[in-house]
Amino acid sequence: MGTSILEEFKPILVFIKRKLEDFQSSKLYSFEEFVDEEYKSKKGVLQYCGAYVIYEGGEPIYVGSAGKGKHHLRYRIRDLFYDYKSKTGERKYYHTLTRKLLHKYKRFNSLDEVRDFYMTKCKIRIIKTDTIRQARIIEAILIYTLNPRYND
Repeated sequence: MGTSILEEFKPILVFIKRKLEDFQSSKLYSFEEFVDEEYKSKKGVLQYCGAYVIYEGGEPIYVGSAGKGKHHLRYRIRDLFYDYKSKTGERKYYHTLTRKLLHKYKRFNSLDEVRDFYMTKCKIRIIKTDTIRQARIIEAILIYTLNPRYND
């Protein structure tokens, strides 16, 4: 008879357990450790795939992931702080959380206010992975488990 379904899932369950343990013991960082005073990515940081959790105070407010192609965590964290103009001249935001804070929830009136919020009120926890697929698995589990306010 073949292997049981639990045996087939054992590698992924071991991976999930290890990454959740990594998450529990990981450090809370301020955004200053990853972006400079002009909100540009600092060189040599977060150059890998992974998932991240953004906290306001002690509350997880957003879970995301990065690592598709060369768009590592370094660039995804930077995306929180930037916008661009569409072909029609409309202001767009690179990051979902920034867009939600400004438009869906109308919590802030400007990108500068959102930037200040990230820099002064928020912390971030990083979980390194080897691939974007792994990062997305961890992201989905953390969203399910933590139920962050802005991952609706």
